[in-house]
Amino acid sequence: MKKPTERIYECEVKKQFLVETKRVWRWVQVPVSKVYDAAPEHVRCAYCHGAVKVYKRRVDDGPQDHVEHKSRSDSEGCQAGSYFQGTHRRSATPIR
Repeated sequence: MKKPTERIYECEVKKQFLVETKRVWRWVQVPVSKVYDAAPEHVRCAYCHGAVKVYKRRVDDGPQDHVEHKSRSDSEGCQAGSYFQGTHRRSATPIR
């Protein structure tokens, strides 16, 4: 099992797939370093499905690519949150 501090380096991105003859949207878990210019409604926390902000490394000695919850309440209830209070729960306003 990953440590909470390692979980902020992964998120879910909504991608389009071709299934038989239909195009369908599905959530795929990816490292934050693989998120390229995705719209905010197409990126969410992999654990609570809440809205997150993507931070990319800007300088060589800066923090590595990661995500942070936009909502403090999501962060308090998510196992990957900076303010996690011990009981994991889904976001009250999940990104679908």
